[in-house]
Amino acid sequence: MEERGYQTPEEAVLAEIDIPERFVTVLGSRIRRDEAHVYLLTNDRPRFEEYECICVREDGLWQESHGWGGFSLGTPRVIKKAANEIRSRFG
Repeated sequence: MEERGYQTPEEAVLAEIDIPERFVTVLGSRIRRDEAHVYLLTNDRPRFEEYECICVREDGLWQESHGWGGFSLGTPRVIKKAANEIRSRFG
């Protein structure tokens, strides 16, 4: 039986998300036990879209579970700051 999963939550998101990788910027992630939130900006120029993915770890490997457009209320300030810094590069 082949193991399915990835070494990091970021790898899982980039492999499983249905958006070409050139349109995805990983801003960071937050891991708590066997669940991770991965924060993204999508699009390669304005208008950037915020996206948050949930990954779960099973048998030591990460899998993307689901995601949604926008950041949740619990999004870390450092993630919001990184998103704003990218947006500011485009005026």
